Amino acid sequence: MLTWNEYIGKHPEEAISAIYSHARGISKAACDWYWASIRRKRVFALSIICATLVLLVLGTLLPILAGLGDKPDIRLRYTQLGVAALACAGLLQVADRVFGLSSGWLRYMTTVTAMENRTRRFELEWAGYIIEKNGSIAAGDIKPMFDLAKLFEDDVANLQADETAKWATEFSGGVAVLGDLIKTQREAGEKNMEAARAAVAAQQDKAKDAQKKGAVELRLGFKSAPETVTIAWDQEAGQEFTGSTWARSGLEPGQHIVTVTTNTTPPQKMQKVVDVTPGGIVQTDIAIP
Repeated sequence: MLTWNEYIGKHPEEAISAIYSHARGISKAACDWYWASIRRKRVFALSIICATLVLLVLGTLLPILAGLGDKPDIRLRYTQLGVAALACAGLLQVADRVFGLSSGWLRYMTTVTAMENRTRRFELEWAGYIIEKNGSIAAGDIKPMFDLAKLFEDDVANLQADETAKWATEFSGGVAVLGDLIKTQREAGEKNMEAARAAVAAQQDKAKDAQKKGAVELRLGFKSAPETVTIAWDQEAGQEFTGSTWARSGLEPGQHIVTVTTNTTPPQKMQKVVDVTPGGIVQTDIAIP
């Protein structure tokens, strides 16, 4: 900013030259800052756009290539790579929105273009005022030309203020998007954790149930009164039994073979496969001829 006594005791041409130089210096400093920032944002924005496009193409083509393959492992790998490529493309877009690279590039371009247009209009207005005076500048012209420069600097400052306000709004929106994304991922992670815990608990319960012993109830069907038979379980030695219902507990879950042999001449042997369930009682029938 100019000091308050910048024009005291100066010739009108010197004072007007200082006013013009100050106004143009304000505009040039602002435009130079924006152009330097535009170059950086343009590089990052174009890099993200190109990377997103490449990932999008990969995410679209890889599942198609997976469908053309005949090996399941290769098809699965291509499909997973396609999903990963699309996920990375989405993350790049989120990062671009949060950091405001592409939108900042466009916002800076709009602002600096408006500043340069306002500068050209100021120069034309300044030159037009001098032309009206036929190049003869007096002390009475300092105030009008100062007001002209002041209006110009105020317009440049307003353009900067508008751009800053847009940046603040966009930055707040980006932070809100990031917060919503973190919240969504946290909730999804909690759900996945709960599902994993439930799966582990179910697996543990299943393992416990598998360790439980089972029981078998064998019902012997005689044509008349029950007779003495020999009952053997798997490879164990047979035991004589008289009755119509034979039971045994404390059996390991799984398939077992029960053999029933009559005490007739010649003896008759009947076998049956019994599937013992954990903690359950299996009922099976064997007809004795």
